[in-house]
Amino acid sequence: MASLSFNDSAGVTGAAGVVTLDNGTTAIAGGVASRFADWTPFQRPIGPRAVSLGTGVPSQFRFRTDYGASFTMNDIPNFSVTAMLRTQEWLLRGNAVTVTTSDNASRVYTAYLAPEADVGITLQDKTALLYSMTFVLINSAAAPMPCVYD
Repeated sequence: MASLSFNDSAGVTGAAGVVTLDNGTTAIAGGVASRFADWTPFQRPIGPRAVSLGTGVPSQFRFRTDYGASFTMNDIPNFSVTAMLRTQEWLLRGNAVTVTTSDNASRVYTAYLAPEADVGITLQDKTALLYSMTFVLINSAAAPMPCVYD
């Protein structure tokens, strides 16, 4: 099951303990419904860029490269609102989460919120009271973040 988890042992987000955020749909369609949606990896060099006036050729002084991914977790039931809010605050405070993709290679990442990013919470289905969350995270291991589902 695709999930995000962290251990807020100090109670930084108002409650203490392990938080595992998933949508609880592993029994639906053989677990396909529990996958992350719209997983899009990225690789961004960070540093000032300039364009030569004479040639028009760009150059960059690279400090680092951020390797990350943007993705959505859909169909989160309303009884998980507390876990959603704790996860949102945890990431916005600059803390890491464990991202378990449950993809074909069982990839697991430790990741932080990407610079200038936010954690979105949206009411996806007003009738069934299902939510979705969007994430833009960077890998703490400074390596690409693929996620491939069969």
